[in-house]
Amino acid sequence: MLQSIPVLSPGEAARCLRCRHTLAVDKPDSLERTLSLTVAAAIVFLIANVWPLMGLSAVGRHASTTILGGAQEMWLQGNEITAVLVAFCTVIAPAIHIVFMLTVLLAVRRPPAPSWVGMLLRWLEWQYPWAMIEVMMLGILVALIKIAELATVIPGVGMFAVGALMALFATMKVSFDPREVWTRIRWANGEAPAPAASTELNPFDGDGAMSNGILTGMKLGLISCEACGLLSRPADIDEPGHCPRCGNELSLRRKNAIQRTWAFILAAAICYIPANILPVLNTITVTSTEDDTILDGVVLLYTTGSWPLALIVLIASVVIPLGKLIALSYLLLSVQRRSIVGSHERVRLYRLVEIVGRWSMLDVFVDTFTVALIQLQPLMSVKPGPGVIFFAAVVVLTMIAAQTFDPRLIWDAGEGKEGSYD
Repeated sequence: MLQSIPVLSPGEAARCLRCRHTLAVDKPDSLERTLSLTVAAAIVFLIANVWPLMGLSAVGRHASTTILGGAQEMWLQGNEITAVLVAFCTVIAPAIHIVFMLTVLLAVRRPPAPSWVGMLLRWLEWQYPWAMIEVMMLGILVALIKIAELATVIPGVGMFAVGALMALFATMKVSFDPREVWTRIRWANGEAPAPAASTELNPFDGDGAMSNGILTGMKLGLISCEACGLLSRPADIDEPGHCPRCGNELSLRRKNAIQRTWAFILAAAICYIPANILPVLNTITVTSTEDDTILDGVVLLYTTGSWPLALIVLIASVVIPLGKLIALSYLLLSVQRRSIVGSHERVRLYRLVEIVGRWSMLDVFVDTFTVALIQLQPLMSVKPGPGVIFFAAVVVLTMIAAQTFDPRLIWDAGEGKEGSYD
């Protein structure tokens, strides 16, 4: 939908007139505030990765682990893929986010910033969902409560640092305004940064009702860049080329979006069955061996009195993955059937899938830190089960499926568009 963003007062937000999505927020001192938070996050990140998260003490034996120690133990236990995924989501992705954010914020202090800063800003938007600090923190707490039934658990400095890092990341996300950064970056085509010219285009009348249909950029031969938001008029609408500001490839709709999303959904659905049937943990003691599935872990938390955490694990590990599969399938079917019913609700559903998708990694983190701590041979040890890799695959595949889907397709049927959704 074609509309312009007016001049905003400090703290004021502009929302889409059709779907009510927030388009822009005026954030005073956005860059300076975010720079301070990022420097603090860099310091806390080092502390969180150097000091132990928690320690374990049982019958005279002691064990402790760091963030990377959990991934390392999964690797040593033969679960290399899960180990790499955990290391990426807990250490590599957050480190990349901090380094890229510092680079961008320092580079734009003296505009015009070089055009490569725009590339870093695009990567920041892509990798942010994979930096799962808050999910890891909840996973540590759940693992701590589960292990507390078996031995004495002592929280370490690293755990408090992870909590502080979680708060800093959330505050950085709220305070950062990428729109202000884009106004300070030299365009990819060599032009100096300049505010884009705009014309007041309001397809609604004073009462908020449709006037003469909805005016879209597509109808006027305009394309909005998905990376930087610049609205431009390409010479050839069928082959629009690249965005003149950030260099990102332009397209009216993401190519083969439906086919790719279906492929990821089907692959995730196949992995969902063994993820819930096969054991995710194997507990070995002197007298017995016990295999635990995801639901077994939920039951354990509930029977030990931690029913709130049991509910959280049940929702994050069972309900959310299944709900994502159903929701994305529904969105794809409604688009392919060119449904015009409930477009607003379907867009809200898609946003919900994007927000909650990463929380399904909770059980992977719980299993990782449980395995890392309970290595008290010969009395007791815990090994990862085959279900962990399938569950991790479900999380990753559904997250990629949500990123592959093009939500603009939801509105196309209502606009009377003809043709295929390639």
